[in-house]
Amino acid sequence: MALQNIGIDLFKSIIKESKENPDLIDSYSYNQFKSKENLLKHIDDLQLNKPNIIILGCWFGSILVPALAEKANHISCIDIDDRVIGVGKCRLFTMYDNITWFSRDVWDEHHWHRIKKADLIINTSCEHMSSMSELPVLYKSNAYFAFQSNNMYDIPTHINCVSNIEEFYSQLPHNASVIAEDAVEDDRGTRFTIIGKLCAE
Repeated sequence: MALQNIGIDLFKSIIKESKENPDLIDSYSYNQFKSKENLLKHIDDLQLNKPNIIILGCWFGSILVPALAEKANHISCIDIDDRVIGVGKCRLFTMYDNITWFSRDVWDEHHWHRIKKADLIINTSCEHMSSMSELPVLYKSNAYFAFQSNNMYDIPTHINCVSNIEEFYSQLPHNASVIAEDAVEDDRGTRFTIIGKLCAE
């Protein structure tokens, strides 16, 4: 996905909003594009037909939302941060009518039914939360998943980094089968990607 595909109106909104939310620009950094493009390539390989997608720890939805909105039946975006949900919902992506935004903790059971019914579960923020093996609803899901983590231990909000892909494997639910794995280097460390399929118990 090239930068110009964001669209000029969205680009203007990004510049405007970044004055009050400077971390929004970081969500469009070269490193973010590099890792998200890698993830999107693997998702395309799954050849899903208009899936229902849920993004856990969606942040602003910066790159994934515009890349997936027209390919998805519906996207549910969940993040614990009210601020980023508000920016994504009310200022950046008002042009899409198939996106629903939720300011919730991923571990809040009120939204587990959305996770359970999803065709594709995306989490590019695994380093920001407990291991996916500890999320009970994943053991009741038959969804595909696309997870990313990294070894960037020096970032304060990273509470659950992994040193390598093998360590990331150990954080998967035991009902997960792996389809693809990848690692992308950036100027702060390595981002690890695992694509796979859950099988409900």
